[in-house]
This record gives sequence, structure tokens and C-alpha cells, in this order.
Amino acid sequence: MKILAICPAYESTKVALYENYGLLWTEIQEYSAPELAEFPDLVSQEDFRFAKLKGLLDSKAERLGDIRAFVATCGALHPVEGGTYLININMLQDLASCKYGVIPANLGAPLAMRLASAASSRYAYVLDPPVVDEMGETARMTGLPDVSRWSVFHALNHRAVANREAVNLGKKATDCNFVVCHLDDAISIAAHAGGKIIDVNDLDNASGAMSLRQSGDIPPVALINLCFSGKYSQEELISRVHQNGGLSAHLDTDDFEEVLRRVEGGDRRAALVFNAFAYQITKQIGACAAALGGNLDAIILTGRLAQYEPLFVRLGNAVSWIGPVVAYPGEDETLALVEGVIRVIKGEENPKTYA
Repeated sequence: MKILAICPAYESTKVALYENYGLLWTEIQEYSAPELAEFPDLVSQEDFRFAKLKGLLDSKAERLGDIRAFVATCGALHPVEGGTYLININMLQDLASCKYGVIPANLGAPLAMRLASAASSRYAYVLDPPVVDEMGETARMTGLPDVSRWSVFHALNHRAVANREAVNLGKKATDCNFVVCHLDDAISIAAHAGGKIIDVNDLDNASGAMSLRQSGDIPPVALINLCFSGKYSQEELISRVHQNGGLSAHLDTDDFEEVLRRVEGGDRRAALVFNAFAYQITKQIGACAAALGGNLDAIILTGRLAQYEPLFVRLGNAVSWIGPVVAYPGEDETLALVEGVIRVIKGEENPKTYA
């Protein structure tokens, strides 16, 4: 059973073909600045990217009719439950309108659907969009009635590694509780209870632990004072907490390997910032463990930064008293997509409908 996975990015599209769980080939189609400059916006790139995808498949002598299913990363939709969704007209209309946001993954569903149509296949899916929201009202509430917490995070990788760890434990994800920590340029830490993600920090609002580029939680009155200090415009301050905060703001670099080199070289400022970085992640893990009542099967570290031993050891030493700590370094989006499709085709999960 061949499955094609598609992951659009700003200046490229990653494509991977699998035979069941086995990778047959993968390629990143990169687009030049002059090519993209011809399009006024992201949505208008669809025909261009579709032609490039068709050309790639032709060059590899892949017949569309031999591909059983097509799956893509999902863009900005209204909040939904996690799972594997059949692409439908409601989804395509919302993505084309960009009413919930403009991100490259908005092109994933239309590209997958067009390829499926060309292949006369009814199997075209997206999986766990970043707006997966399974929080209850208690978790959503803040101390101000006019401000609520939202769920925007690395849902695809969160659910993929939770499913993998459940298999390793000989269980179903619906029978497990996990704290999952996605450690990358941005950091999302979530409480997984019986297959549902019941609490998570909101990356869209830069909440949670500080990351390489995001500020994370800031004392609210101090932030309000900064807003009215005249030091920053609204746009500048939003950029600062979203893209120019965290380790980058403290150490003038978002290169984590460089930060570790400075720490190992005896740089006291770098050591202080690294310690605060790890400390904040530890606190978020503890908070999610509390949301699970202390009843958890594992703490899962994933994302690009999970590969670095100094961070893994530091976090493991700090939280292993809560539960076993395991690592799934990196973020294999295409495999995560394929795993979700196979669960649906095998009847282990039911496909969901976007409405």
C-alpha cells in the first residue's frame, strides 16, 4: 500500500512516498525567490506547486493510480479534535479563505486532494492540525473573563510520539497518560489523558516556557508596563515575544549548539540562561503532571532539541521522580502522517469530518 505525504513550507514542499511504514523516497522541492515573487499571496501558489509535484512524480515514474492514499500537513482551521480528517469542501474553503490564519500548510489539503482526484482515489487526508483543541473549560479559563487560553501547538508530532510510546508499552494511546514535550524553536508541553490532549501552552500567544526565540510567560503587570513604556510599538513588542525573545534575546543567538559550547566553555551568563531555560521546561512538565493527577505512563521528550544530551540529562534528572523519561528526537512529519492514515485504513481509528 503506497501512501504519499506532502508537507508545504514557505519556500519548499517536502514530499515522501511510503510502502506501508517503509520509506521509498523523499525529496524537498525548493522554490527560488523569483519563482515565488510572481504570486501575490500564498494561496495563489497552489497551481504552481501542484505542477511541481506532478513533475516530481513523473520524473520518478510513479503512477498516481498506484498510490492508495494522499495525506498532508494541515493548515489553519477553526479548533478541532485531534485525529485524521478526510479532506472535504468545508475544509478547502476555510483554508483558501485564510480566515483562521495564513501558513504554508494551508496548501497541504488542496494539493493532496488534487493528486487524489487525479488518481481517482477517495483517500485524501490531513492529520492533527496545529489548532487541535481538546481542553476543558477549566483549563481554558484565566483570571480575566475577557481573556481565555487557547490550544495552538505541535499537535501532529505530539500525537505521533504518544502513539509510538503507547505501542512500545504494549498499550493503546487511549489507555495511557503522558506528558509530551516538543522542544524546538518553539516549545509546547502538553498533558495527554487517555488519547486526549487536555492541557497545553498556547504557542500563538507565546505562552509557556521560554524557547530559542519565544519569551514564554511574562509577569502580566510588568508586560503591561512595557507596553506603555514607549520603548516598543505594538508590532515590535509582539515580534519581540514571538520571534526575538527567549535564548536569542539573552544571548544574541538562537543556535542551541552555540549555547552549549558557551556553557561548556565556562561562560557564566550562558550557563545561567541555559539553567533558566531547563528550569522553566521542568516547571511546565510538573504542571502537566499535576493536571494528570500524577498518574502518567511516561514523560516524552521530542523535537529537535531532544537530541542534545546535556538538555536530556538535565531534564531527566529533574523530572524522573514523576515518571519514566523517554526521548523521540526530531520531528518526522511524513512518517507521522502515514501512521495516522494507516490507523484509519486498518480500522483502528475512524476518520473524522471537518464541519
